[in-house]
Amino acid sequence: MKHTSKFFSIIISLLMLNGCSLLEVKLESQSVPLTTAELNTRILTREYSKHFFSEVESAADEIALTYPKDDTLHQSYVLLWKIHAEEGLQRAAYQVSPKVALIDTWVFVAQMEQFFSPEGKGAELFDSDIDYKTSQALYVDIENMAEKLLSGSEFKSGKEFVTQFVKDHAFDSLMMRRTPALKAWLAHQNIDETEAVATLGTMPEALGDVSDRLGLVSEQTPKIMTWKAELIAMNSTINGNDVNKTLESLRNTSQSFQDFVKNNPEYMQNLAEQMSIQLQPLLDDLDMKTDDKLNQLSAERIALEAMVARERKELVDMVERERKAIAIIVTQEREKFTQDLDQVSQDVLTLAMDKVIDLIKSTIIYFILFILAIFFAPLGLGYFLGKRAAVKKTTV
Repeated sequence: MKHTSKFFSIIISLLMLNGCSLLEVKLESQSVPLTTAELNTRILTREYSKHFFSEVESAADEIALTYPKDDTLHQSYVLLWKIHAEEGLQRAAYQVSPKVALIDTWVFVAQMEQFFSPEGKGAELFDSDIDYKTSQALYVDIENMAEKLLSGSEFKSGKEFVTQFVKDHAFDSLMMRRTPALKAWLAHQNIDETEAVATLGTMPEALGDVSDRLGLVSEQTPKIMTWKAELIAMNSTINGNDVNKTLESLRNTSQSFQDFVKNNPEYMQNLAEQMSIQLQPLLDDLDMKTDDKLNQLSAERIALEAMVARERKELVDMVERERKAIAIIVTQEREKFTQDLDQVSQDVLTLAMDKVIDLIKSTIIYFILFILAIFFAPLGLGYFLGKRAAVKKTTV
């Protein structure tokens, strides 16, 4: 009891370690939701699967009535059709990607329709054509549904793909071994395999998917197990009396063991003590190994914390060094810029003074010329006119 309580305390302590910052576990859900078209495709494909199950079971039961119950061969064929048809469609319709599930379901139904057709290998299994007509009707239903869910170009491309895939992978027996069409479909659409599934949807959508799968298991598994049991019993040489005798023997053996345990408490106590002795080394070894792992985990956690603190300090020091270096560079550039600005100012001032001096010189020259023109021009003109008048007078 002591070791049991210690074992449970170790388990609880391991679970509590999840609260540590170094062992924190985060559950992240897919944040990209499915589109409305994808959700509609998933819902309608899975609704179609239920319709498929119902139609196959009805047709198989109708065929079974056309043969005597002791016709083991044909009754076995009926059970095999129900078992493998429904198992195959389950795997096709209940996939993660809604579009892939639709294409795989379309392919499977087309393969079954081809198998029971007059050209298929299952044409002679039954005397009636109920199997073929049912497969035809189911194929028309899935094709009409695909036409509504896919765009015009996608539907045309999908129909061509399904037709070719069925030719390449036709069913050869009632085992209906399904060849997944995903890789061939991706190659046909020139899609990379890494992009086959873009999103799993949000958490509610993923939970809804799981709920659908669990519902399918609860509905289909009992029926399929019953059909398999009937198939085994039908083709087995064991009759009902043999089964009853075996069950009676098992009950007698169980009763005898219970009586022995009830009437021999000392033996059972001794057996429990011996088991405790035998299991004691195992529990001790488990305790020791668990303690070692916990100690190792603690040491690794301390080392990791020290490493993180050291890296943080080095990072802070590096940032401080970079800041100082940048400050020095900025100061130097500021001083250089100031010096350049002073030099430019002096150059501009010198140039301006030179231009002012030139302007003053030009002004003085023009002013002198103006004075000469004002004062000496009339005097010269009068002198010239008087001389000319004196010359004319002398001549006369």
